[in-house]
Amino acid sequence: MKMPILTSNGRNILVSRYQTAPEIAGAIVKAVKESEKDAQKLAPYLKGGNKLASARLIFVFIKNTVPYNKEAGSKQTARTLARILNDAHLGGDCKHYATASAALCKALNIPCKLRLIAQIPNSKVPNHIYCVAKINGQEVIIDQVLKNFNTEARYNYKYDINII
Repeated sequence: MKMPILTSNGRNILVSRYQTAPEIAGAIVKAVKESEKDAQKLAPYLKGGNKLASARLIFVFIKNTVPYNKEAGSKQTARTLARILNDAHLGGDCKHYATASAALCKALNIPCKLRLIAQIPNSKVPNHIYCVAKINGQEVIIDQVLKNFNTEARYNYKYDINII
């Protein structure tokens, strides 16, 4: 099977000038929604024998396709799936990984949410985001910033955002 060309909604979503965690999260949710058509095109290539296998394929595909490249704190963007993949050579960070993973999970009918975590001691301000799939009643972590599938970074506070 030939890989599809992703063109719909291939854009960056600029986060407001204040760059707060809620604004960034809102932009990511919007990017996931705008990625729906492209995720549907790509999803058949990432369908495994079961939902856990599909989640692992999503992890591996994004991790191997989009190198990690953290954006400057003052220039945070959310990107649609098409933009993330079309600009893969530029890399992406946790926001882009979470967007791609959540869009692809949705396309494969895998329930998921976005998890924002605070890792700085004595702070509740999130500094990292990733996708959490719900498979067979268990949380499955899809965080391409980390080395291994279904491992979770340490945190002292978390916020979950359900993806509808």
